Amino acid sequence: MPQLDTRRYKWTPENRAPVAADDTLLTASATTMKAANVPVYAYHPENGQNAVEIAWTMNADAKTCTVTLFAARRGGDVVKAWTATVTAGKQVSTDSLYWVDTIATSTDTWITTITEVDVSGADRMSRIVLDTCGYDSFFCQYTDISSESIKAYYSGY
Repeated sequence: MPQLDTRRYKWTPENRAPVAADDTLLTASATTMKAANVPVYAYHPENGQNAVEIAWTMNADAKTCTVTLFAARRGGDVVKAWTATVTAGKQVSTDSLYWVDTIATSTDTWITTITEVDVSGADRMSRIVLDTCGYDSFFCQYTDISSESIKAYYSGY
């Protein structure tokens, strides 16, 4: 009988410096939600990767900001998938930043439910998991940043 073999992907940091100022958020208009606006720092799951897991670090405990997740298909337009307020906890990451430990979703418009994992503010590594649903680009934009910085880390299976 064949055995199930789930590939394990390492955590991949967002391909840009930690964000310390509000992004100009893509909005539903005639010009911005286009494939041409998928940023170079977008995460592209490998072929065969069916789910994406995302976690964030911030520069200090108790810092907050708003995260908006976008997705796009190759040659397709950009869709807004999810928005939440995130807060950093006390667990320090290997890069000496603080893992987000609280996630408060305000909007989930993804095709399937985005699963929140360990988001209750227990000073651990909170994250979200979502089915890729055939999309091949994922990226976060950040608003409501004041005196903090934030960076996404992607993985999956």
